[in-house]
Amino acid sequence: MVQETVDRPTYSVELTDAAIAKVTDLLRREEPGLALQISVQPGGCSGLRYQLFFTGTYAKVLAKTLAEHDDEGFAEEDDTDTAAQRAALAADKMSVLWYDRFAVVIDPQSGPYLTGASIDYQDTLQKSGFTIDNPNATGSCACGDSFQ
Repeated sequence: MVQETVDRPTYSVELTDAAIAKVTDLLRREEPGLALQISVQPGGCSGLRYQLFFTGTYAKVLAKTLAEHDDEGFAEEDDTDTAAQRAALAADKMSVLWYDRFAVVIDPQSGPYLTGASIDYQDTLQKSGFTIDNPNATGSCACGDSFQ
């Protein structure tokens, strides 16, 4: 994992190898350039619920950053779309974490709830899906979908 900080807070969230493998597999079936966004929203029986989804909002700037990293310093001037997305990423104060070949973005409202959390993927006969072990949660519902 590589953390990128550009005048914005960085929130530390760990993805297990199983979660990284699943996200990578899911992204193979999606439009190139998507990032995994992790957020916390009001809802659920315990008050807050996790949301994991793919976003293309910052696709160009994240793809360019990945390419520059892969090319060890290759840099060219931003096109208009990339410059606009770079400005939006900074204005939105999104924290960006890199895993293998994809980015994870976390908004500043969700970051404090997620710092230190570990995200895993389980695929068993009884359960299939992402699970979040969050040291900031003081309680959760029986289904594990929401927390306090």
